[in-house]
This record gives sequence, C-alpha cells and structure tokens, in this order.
Amino acid sequence: MNEYTEILLELPKPPSLNKFYAGKHYAVRQNYKKKYFEQIRISLENHDKFWMDTFEIHVLYNCRYDVDNAICCCKFLADYLRYGGYVKDDSPKFFKKQSTAFDGDLGKDLFVAKIKGYGYEIVE
Repeated sequence: MNEYTEILLELPKPPSLNKFYAGKHYAVRQNYKKKYFEQIRISLENHDKFWMDTFEIHVLYNCRYDVDNAICCCKFLADYLRYGGYVKDDSPKFFKKQSTAFDGDLGKDLFVAKIKGYGYEIVE
C-alpha cells in the first residue's frame, strides 16, 4: 500500500503532556481535548469530508516543549479522526505510524500535522 493522500493542517499549540496529566481531573482533561477538537474542526473545513482505511500522523512543531510532551497534538488529532468518522479506529490495525519532531524553522508555537491517508476517498 504505497499510494496515499497527504493532508496538512496548521494547528495551535496543545497542552503539554505533562500539563494534561499533571493531577488534572478528568473534566479538565476533557475540556482541553474539546477545545483542541474545535481547532482541528476549523482546520479541516478547507478539506472535503474524507475516509481513510489506514493512516499515519507526522507532527512538526516549534515551542519549548520536549518532544515527548508535544504528543498531545497527535493524540487529539487521531481521536478526532476516529470520533469524526474519518477513520474506523485509531488502533494499530488502522493507525500505522506517528512521529513528532521539533522544527525551529516553523513559526513560534505552531504545530503542523501531516496526515497520510491510505485507501483515501472523498465522501458525501
């Protein structure tokens, strides 16, 4: 399965993994996620509704987070794709790979997510 479609999304800085789990109540974590879901929804408005059989997410970012603390962007995006009906699930059967890397050439506090969709199709 070598053919894929790429979707690039510019997203705002999510909470760091440390902040997300640092003694926060479930409701606080859900609020972080809900707010970030809205930003993802806005970013996807420029794209047709789509479906992917399998997918990868690769995130580049520029903020002071350690690489492992920047993972919430990928986590929230994978969850959004699943809940929004873009993919069947975010289990390893469907979500094949993820990466997160610092890129100092990006604008400050910018996160750029590249979704690689295999078995990609536009849906009505």
